[in-house]
Amino acid sequence: MKRLVWSYGIGIVAIVAVLSFFFMMKGQTEKAVVSGDVPKAHAQGERVKQPISQFRAVQPDKTGNEVKNVKNNMPEKADPPPFLVYIDPGHQAQANLEKEPIGPGSAETKIKVSGGTSGVVTKKPEYKLTLEASMILKQLLEEKGITVKLTRSSHDVNISNRERAELANNSKADLHVRIHADGADGSENTSVKGFSVLTPAEDNSYTKSIYQSSLQASQAILTEVEKDQFVEVDGIRYRSDLSGFNWSTVPVTLVELGYMTNSEEDRNLSDQAYLIKLMNHVADGIVAYEGMTK
Repeated sequence: MKRLVWSYGIGIVAIVAVLSFFFMMKGQTEKAVVSGDVPKAHAQGERVKQPISQFRAVQPDKTGNEVKNVKNNMPEKADPPPFLVYIDPGHQAQANLEKEPIGPGSAETKIKVSGGTSGVVTKKPEYKLTLEASMILKQLLEEKGITVKLTRSSHDVNISNRERAELANNSKADLHVRIHADGADGSENTSVKGFSVLTPAEDNSYTKSIYQSSLQASQAILTEVEKDQFVEVDGIRYRSDLSGFNWSTVPVTLVELGYMTNSEEDRNLSDQAYLIKLMNHVADGIVAYEGMTK
C-alpha cells in the first residue's frame, strides 16, 4: 500500500513539472510575438514564407558555388559595343603590282595596290594626302565618342586592297571608310574637280548584303559636305570593280577628297584649314550614319 501511494505521488509531481514547463514556454513565445522577435504565424506552428527580398542563399549553381541574393544580383544588360569606324588611308609609298582576285572566288584579278595620283601644283603624292586626312578624321571622330582604327599609320607598308577590307571585316567594324583623292587623265581634263563619294553598286553580287547600309553611309557623308557652299560636290558614283568593296562584309564607302590634277583643288587639299573643314563634314556624315543604325 505504501509503495502504491509513493508511486502515485511521484506521478503527480511529474505531471505538475511538465505542465509548468509547457506554460512557461508558451508565455515566452507569446512575449516574443508581442515584441516582434518571432513571426506570429511561426509561434502558432504555421509555416512562414520568407519574402523574396530577404532571400539570401539558394541552391548551388552548375559550378557548385552558392548563388546569393537572386533578386538583387540578376545580371545587368550589357552595354552595346562602341561604334567602330575602320579608316583606310588609300595607297602606300610603293605600289604593289602583283594581282589578287577582284572578289571572293573570282577568276578576274586586279593590281593589289596602285600608285595613286599626285598634286599638279604641290607634287604631293596621294598616299601622303590620304594619311594626313585620315589622321584628322580619326581625331575628329574620337572627339565625338566614336572608336577608330586605321589600316595604316605610316607610308612604308604593303597592304593590298583585299587585306585592307579584311582588316575591317575581322574587327567587325560598323563602317569601313576609304580615303582617296581623284586624278583626271590627260592634260585637257585639268579643269575637272569636285568632292565625290563612291559606293557599292546595287547589282554587284559581292556586296548585296551591304549595299543598302553602304549607300546610307555614302549619302549621309555627301549630305553633310553639300552643306558647305565653298566645296564643289560631284555626287555619288556606284562601283562594282573595286577589290576594296568586293571583299568587304561590313558597310563600306570611299571618299574622293577632290581632284589633285586640278590646280585649285590641289592647293586646297594641301591647306590645313581647308582639309580640317572638309574632314569635319565627313565626320558629321559618319555620326549621322551612326544615328541611323540605332
